[in-house]
Amino acid sequence: MDILKLRSFVMVARLGHLTRAAERLFLTQPAVTQHIKAIEQEIGITLFDRAPGRITLTRSGEILLAEAEHVLSVFEGFARKAKQIKGEVTGSILIATIDDSDFIKLGGLLYGLRASLPLLQIKTRLVLADDVVNGIKNGMFDAGFYIGSIDHPDFVMQPLRTITYCTVGPADYGKQLAKAGWREVAELPWIAAPERSHVSRLLRLLFAQQGVLPNEVVECDQLPSMLDLVRSGLGMGLVREDLALIAAEKGEVAIWPHGSIESNLSFVFRLSEEHDPAIVGMLSVLRDHWQIQGCTAGET
Repeated sequence: MDILKLRSFVMVARLGHLTRAAERLFLTQPAVTQHIKAIEQEIGITLFDRAPGRITLTRSGEILLAEAEHVLSVFEGFARKAKQIKGEVTGSILIATIDDSDFIKLGGLLYGLRASLPLLQIKTRLVLADDVVNGIKNGMFDAGFYIGSIDHPDFVMQPLRTITYCTVGPADYGKQLAKAGWREVAELPWIAAPERSHVSRLLRLLFAQQGVLPNEVVECDQLPSMLDLVRSGLGMGLVREDLALIAAEKGEVAIWPHGSIESNLSFVFRLSEEHDPAIVGMLSVLRDHWQIQGCTAGET
């Protein structure tokens, strides 16, 4: 039994999904399926119960998972030590991203990683904020960008910047917004963001503090397009202040001055991985790129 097959077994067990496990391992789904079958044939034990769209561990699989994870941990520890001795960082890393790439300075980070860690294979995935946390927690992502706070001691957060979001409406709402209160603004048509996004979370928090809910008439899953939809006259939206101010100066939108909320952009990863050479190298590049230093553990 080789280590690649064990990796497939552990990843499928963690994610409960063949396709996602294959993507995380940079393999095809048939290859991962074959790895699982090969292990089952070799040991004569069924590891998973399979059903359409679902795969779960059998009781035997649950028992053997702990042993497989231990073997992988020992092997990966050996591999990391060998890489440290050689002075090279190899392997692959998957970074979860949110919002637009310019705002999180993604291009500069990837360029720096490529220059500093040429043997490290780097991939990114654009997801919603809540999926960043879940993905890092279950091992789908190695690290990621996040807006907000994480109430979990197993996460490490590298603060990057403070962000302000503004309440913005179409330009022809200007006179109406100038004399509107919270209830009047909430009753206007609103462009909603996906429930698992940071924009949706901030919008709910902003209005919950006033005891009202915004009248959401349409949902946009393309967060960078929120400002464009507001410009078009579709309705109100919660937009980053830097973007809102530029659009307001051009007369494209109207900002309601009473509805703003702050949050924080951070780079997050698992505390258990803080000594991993790839994470250490990536943090070094990130801090240099953002000209910052110091991490904090997840809030408790």
